[in-house]
Formats: sequence, structure tokens, C-alpha cells
Amino acid sequence: MNTYGPLFSRVYDREWAFWAEHLWPFLSAKVGETCPRARTWLDLCCGGGHLLKRICEAGYLGVGLDLSPHQLTFARRNAPAAKLVHADVRAFEFRMRFDVITCTFDSLNYLTQPQDLAGVFARAARHLAEGGLFIFDMNVFEGLQDAWNRTSTISCGADRLTVTTSFDPETAIGRALITGFAVEGDTSPTFVEEHIERGYRAHEVEEMLTAEGFAFEKLDGHSLEPPEERSARLLYVCGR
Repeated sequence: MNTYGPLFSRVYDREWAFWAEHLWPFLSAKVGETCPRARTWLDLCCGGGHLLKRICEAGYLGVGLDLSPHQLTFARRNAPAAKLVHADVRAFEFRMRFDVITCTFDSLNYLTQPQDLAGVFARAARHLAEGGLFIFDMNVFEGLQDAWNRTSTISCGADRLTVTTSFDPETAIGRALITGFAVEGDTSPTFVEEHIERGYRAHEVEEMLTAEGFAFEKLDGHSLEPPEERSARLLYVCGR
């Protein structure tokens, strides 16, 4: 089963834009304070381009990268000023460096092999301009352990989603089976997608960052305040 196919991407574009709204005030302020001369901004796993829209509207040269062509279709509509690239985050290569690199909304959790996550950190380090910022957030082990063992129904306008999640603490792998229905009461699904994430422990992520020469500030990804004992999501602000 594919992830972020055409039907789910349509629902995702309409219902999950809130995360860009959540993060943008913090990102804008942090970049403005730390990198006041920043001009170029790379958004990895840009999805439907809701964060890119804000990046470009703020005057940055925005570049977005995503593996799903369906997500990029929406990104072209939402952020027409951005340069968009269809590519795998594990293998991106540009002939320039960026003042800011972001990767948000647990996109990096989809890298279930630690060597792939470490590889993305290495590529981010190579593509980050001197004095620049690399900012990302991730679901952590505790977050998936606490939240990913349930079934929920989400009403999305004319669409209805059933999301069944599970988490295996032995492998640190979480699975989310997303089934879409076009009409309330319809028993024939319009799409089914399985999303697989790895819940990394904080020390694993931080060892990889340190290996690439990053210094970092760590925050709770929801409150954007110092982390709590079992923060479900962490946000890292990294520099070299």
C-alpha cells in the first residue's frame, strides 16, 4: 500500500494544514533572531506546501522536496512561488547551501532504519550554510508507546477516516492503518493506506546529531517549551 496517494493527499491538504500554523510563529521568530540575514530555506518532506507558503510569503527563497507526487500537486497550488523537487529525502542533493533547513510533522519518523535517519542528518549538515539552522520535529518512542494503540474516527467534511494504530515496543515500530470513506455510513472504502513510523529515543537522535557536528536546543514539539518527562514529540533547533 502506498502512502500519501491521491485521495489521502486531498484529505490531508484540507485537514492537516494546522501544523504549519502551529509552528510558523515559532520558526519565523527563531530564524529572525538567530539568522537575520537568512534568504534561502529548504523544507524537506514539504507535503502539501503549507509551511512553504508561509516561507515564501515571508520573502525567503523557498525550496520544497517530497517523495509523493500527489502531495507536490497540492504544494504547487499552495506555494506557487516555491521551487519544488520530487525526490527521496534519503538521497537529495543540491548545488547550493541553505540558510534554513526544516523537516516537520514527524516526517523523519518514516525513516525506520537508523542509518537512513543518520544519512539525512549528514545531508542536512552538508547543505546547511555557515551560521544556518536545521530545525525538525519527531514523534519519540514514548509518544508512540503512549498514543499508538487505538482506533479513532475522524470526520473530514464529506470524508470520514478510520485510523487504527499499533506500536511494538520491541521493534519501536508504529503502524497506522488509515481507511477513507466518502460518505457517512458507506462500508466500501475509497482508499486504504498503511503508515509506518519508528519511535526513536531522544538519545538515539542526539547521538546522530552530535556525530554530524550539530549543537542543538531541544523543545517539546507541542508546547514549544522545555521538554517534559514523557514528551510525545520533540523539536530540535540545530546549528553547526
